[in-house]
Amino acid sequence: GEFFFGIRSLLRKVIYTHRDKKLLPVIENELSKQYFFVPLQTYNDFQILQHSGYGSIEKFIIEVLESFAYQANEKDLLMFKHHPIDRGRKNYKEFIFQQAEELSIAKRVMVVHDLHLPTCLAHTKGTITINSTVGLSSILKGIPTITLGRAIYNIEGLTNKHLNLDEFWTKCTQPDQDLVLKFRQYLIETTQLNGNFFGRMPDV
Repeated sequence: GEFFFGIRSLLRKVIYTHRDKKLLPVIENELSKQYFFVPLQTYNDFQILQHSGYGSIEKFIIEVLESFAYQANEKDLLMFKHHPIDRGRKNYKEFIFQQAEELSIAKRVMVVHDLHLPTCLAHTKGTITINSTVGLSSILKGIPTITLGRAIYNIEGLTNKHLNLDEFWTKCTQPDQDLVLKFRQYLIETTQLNGNFFGRMPDV
C-alpha cells in the first residue's frame, strides 16, 4: 500500500511540477494580487479533526467556494493548493471543479499542487485557511489572512478575526506590523520552530 502511494506521489510530482512551473510567470505578472489563496491541509490532519468544526477538507472547500461565489468581487480569482503530503493519496481537483461548476465560477478557480509556496503567498490578495501553519507564514509576509478554525495565531491585528468569511473577500486588511514583530519575537522565544518559520520559508 505505502509503496503504491509513494510511486503515485512521485509520478504526480513530476507531472504537477512541470505543469505548475508554467503558471509561475503568470502568477507573478498578470494574476498578481488578483487571487485569494487557499492552502489545503492534509485530509487526516489532527488540527482539522480536533480544532475545527469541519471534520473533512471537502466541507471546508464547499464553504469557501460558496462564500467566494456569492460575496467576492467578480474580477477576483480563487487558488487552491494541495498539501504535498496528500499528493499520492488525495486529489481534490475534480471535486473542487465539480462544486465550482455548480456555482458557475469554474473559470475563476485554479487548483495547483507543487507551485512554490512563497510565490503563491507573495502575489495573493489574501489567505484563507482552517488553521494551517501557512496562515502564520502569510501573516509574517504581511498578507491579509483569515483562519476558520482554532489557531494559536488567530489574534485580532494578526488575522482578520473581526470579519467572517463572507466579509473577508471585500473588507480584508493587512496584519498590524508592530504586532507581527512582537508575535514573531514571542514565537522565537517560546518555541523550537526557528528553522520552520524564521529561516527560509518551507517550500510546501
